Amino acid sequence: MSNTMKAVVVTARGKTELKDVPVPSPSAGEILVQTRAIAVNPTDYNELLFLTFLRAGHSVLTLFPSRDFLAPEGSWLGCDYMGVVSKLGEGVTNVKEGDRVAGFVHGGAWEGEGWAEYIKAQASLVWKVPDNLSDEEGAAAAGVGPWTVIQAFYFRLKLATPANPTKEAEPVLIWGGSTSTGLYGIQFLKASGYTPIVTASEKNFDKLKQLGAAACYSYSDPDVASKIAKDYPKLRYALDTISEGKTTVTAVKAISQAAGKGKVITLLTNKDEELKQFADSVPAEPTLLYTVLGVEFEWPGVKFPASPEDKAAMEGWMPLLPDLFKSGTIKPNPILPFDGGLANITEGLDYVKSGKQSAQKVVYKV
Repeated sequence: MSNTMKAVVVTARGKTELKDVPVPSPSAGEILVQTRAIAVNPTDYNELLFLTFLRAGHSVLTLFPSRDFLAPEGSWLGCDYMGVVSKLGEGVTNVKEGDRVAGFVHGGAWEGEGWAEYIKAQASLVWKVPDNLSDEEGAAAAGVGPWTVIQAFYFRLKLATPANPTKEAEPVLIWGGSTSTGLYGIQFLKASGYTPIVTASEKNFDKLKQLGAAACYSYSDPDVASKIAKDYPKLRYALDTISEGKTTVTAVKAISQAAGKGKVITLLTNKDEELKQFADSVPAEPTLLYTVLGVEFEWPGVKFPASPEDKAAMEGWMPLLPDLFKSGTIKPNPILPFDGGLANITEGLDYVKSGKQSAQKVVYKV
């Protein structure tokens, strides 16, 4: 194996370059993974988007008060990966060399974690990809989408899990059912005994119902909150995968008009003044997946301490994911393959940024 490899490095604000960097060596409790496929997430292009605005002299906090993303120059971009274990660090026993594994790292935060030919990862935060999934499907299921669902539903809302499903078939709303997180959310809710209801564009209704959505509502319908509340008067919980504009407010109103009390988990902080009147009965609380890595990190003006609780909880899910995917209980997002590998990553980022991606996942072979 060569001592150098290719990695997607942030070289200037809003720009990346495929550069030669040293192959990392795993420390105790870590593994080195030879990457076979990667997947693109909105969080990946957001890192560069905000750098571009900064370069133009704008304030990120002014333009995007709920998004404090910033990829410093020299950091490596990218989160989701699938590959083969190449080397074990001291003390690693849960995987062996040659195992197919998947996971995610904190791309865009610092040098050494992101899309590269080899990725160094915490051994306790990878899961073994079953043989019925291709490399690209493994990347599509690697981390950000399903792990965000796990964190939101089971860590934050304390819902019943697939291992011990509820018998009540309680409704749970997903705002943005055709997002990557939404697609996984539908399946995890169904596997956990809940009744998934979603908002989406009408073109995706059939696909979402095939995954298990009991009802689909148009997100553009001005009466969507009251219609959901009327159809599901016991609604108490929601996950807002969009968290922009009035999406959170509308999800909160649906619960308020239904059960009257509950909680909405968001993927971004929403400071809409209208939410204050519901703060006591239907609070909207953000969740941030990077906390499961158990490492302190900082975004502009905001420090996030290490969360050993989140990390330990996610570690407990790693042995469960292979069986969920092997059995077909959870299916990977439909993949949209792009050619060119790491050298052509900008095309995939631009595609996701354009909003063209819908009910599918942009993936690359490496």
